[in-house]
Amino acid sequence: MKIPNEYAIAYIIDGQHRLYGYANSKFLSTNTVPVVAMNGLEAMEQLEIFMDINQNQKAVSPSLRLVLEEDLFWNAPRLDSRLKALRSSIVKELSVGSGPLQNKISVGEDKAELTFKPFYTALSNCGLLPKAKGNEYILDTQDASLYDTNSHDNDKTMRICKKDIVRFVNTAYEYIEDNYPSMYNNEKFIISNRGTYAFIMWLGSLHTFIYKKGLITKKISTKARFEEIKKYIVVLMDGLQVMKSEDKEHYLIMKGAGGDTAWFRLYQSIINDKFGEYNPDDLIDWKERQDKKLQTKAKEYVDSIEKTIKQTVVAQLEELYADDWELEIVNIQTKCQKLAAEENAERRKNGISKRANWTEMLTIMDYKNIIENHWTNKVSVDTAFVTFEKRFGIDIGEGFNSKKDKTKWLTYLNDYRKTIAHSGTKDEGLNEKEVSLLERIYKVLYK
Repeated sequence: MKIPNEYAIAYIIDGQHRLYGYANSKFLSTNTVPVVAMNGLEAMEQLEIFMDINQNQKAVSPSLRLVLEEDLFWNAPRLDSRLKALRSSIVKELSVGSGPLQNKISVGEDKAELTFKPFYTALSNCGLLPKAKGNEYILDTQDASLYDTNSHDNDKTMRICKKDIVRFVNTAYEYIEDNYPSMYNNEKFIISNRGTYAFIMWLGSLHTFIYKKGLITKKISTKARFEEIKKYIVVLMDGLQVMKSEDKEHYLIMKGAGGDTAWFRLYQSIINDKFGEYNPDDLIDWKERQDKKLQTKAKEYVDSIEKTIKQTVVAQLEELYADDWELEIVNIQTKCQKLAAEENAERRKNGISKRANWTEMLTIMDYKNIIENHWTNKVSVDTAFVTFEKRFGIDIGEGFNSKKDKTKWLTYLNDYRKTIAHSGTKDEGLNEKEVSLLERIYKVLYK
């Protein structure tokens, strides 16, 4: 086998770091390194081998996987895979191009001030690109995007879209860098990983809003596109600048994925305060979930509904089976007895004398199980015979034919209860529609 002495004659699919380390060792001129060489592999196949080797031996970093998507999927047969490649390519171009983000974004294993993922994640959801599943666009995600969804020349369409989005994003960052240098260079609300996600999401949201107003089209120039959005950037930056120190600190110390969303909603709210017509559905929903009065109302409904379920289900079982009622739910009872024993051990350790009864461990889903398993059993109530179906079958407007349809409200109730229980730590509650459903359930049970 002859290997020409030329630059980049071969690619190393696996073992790069070991080879680099060996190249600087004292054994460079005396030892040989065994390799397995493959000739004529297509670039796609090389990348797939690289991904397979590293994921099964030493995991490829999430950032590197995202970077490689451009090479892996650019010519993929599936639309959703090509959009992955496009997102990856856009982020790389923002970093290696001559714009304001040059060398600020980590690409592959190179380290920089900003990481790759916030840009990639925001581009997945902000509306500047459509969403797809397989080879089908997801409804209502393509109209305001900068991607020509009617073109059949995939490569050309992707390159044009990439150029338009990179120019648009760079123009926005350039404007802030030139006109708000202290915010750009010193504050963390724009140049930070969390600020990246919030700003790109916000930029896409504003772009969709302006597009739906008919002020821009997909074919409009970047300069004209930016002119329509510039006044909103001014309002956002002015709003961030005048925030109270304690409010800034509140956002800056946020932890977890919820913080990314909170920053995005903050940016949206600043615009909504100045321009009331900008009030997207996701912002309305978020505000409702932050409404303390609404959450208090939701908790009252949940507590009352749960109390009624607990009292009625057990009473109906006792009516049906007398002293043998526990035998009818022995599997559930066994589970709850174990939980009660663990709870009582913990209470004893903490010096709490009150002991928990196993029935206190019954969950909403346990009650759902009991109701469904005794669905048509009748008990006498006020001289009439009532079944579990009659008492707990509630029409919530999503079909009312099967047992599953009639008890679906219990699954919703269980989910809502969890949301309310964790609203203090996750800073998110229920919206108006969900609370209205709770009210509907409450009225049926208490009529």
